[in-house]
Amino acid sequence: MNRKSIAVFFLLTLAILIGIPESFARPQYFTALTAVYGDGSCGTCHVNPSGGGPRNSYGMLFESQSNHRANPGAALTAIGSPFSSTATPTDTMTPAPTETPFDTITPPVTTVTPAGTPTAPGFGVVVAVVGLFACALLARRNNK
Repeated sequence: MNRKSIAVFFLLTLAILIGIPESFARPQYFTALTAVYGDGSCGTCHVNPSGGGPRNSYGMLFESQSNHRANPGAALTAIGSPFSSTATPTDTMTPAPTETPFDTITPPVTTVTPAGTPTAPGFGVVVAVVGLFACALLARRNNK
């Protein structure tokens, strides 16, 4: 293996390892979801059913809970089940029209903007350094 291919291999390894922390960052949320409600998928909280990316309304509600990082099970219990109950014919019937009084006061809407925090700070760097060290040892062993 020449130096150029070793450098390319190191860069490729580094690029792959940098993406790893995101995939390992939130399995505790899925574990808590299945522990509290028994069944679920990444699509319970995410728009994309395979997980990652933007969250749906239930995911945003979960994220807005102050204790969702420290105790995801308690946060899930606080916001309630994401699964709707079995619909009965009474639930699906068209409701009877009712008159709404004109003096209804609409409460002000407050928008909570989530702060972007690193999901696994330092984890990617540690994995990258270990990967580079392993590659260097393999390259050194092949040069003997």
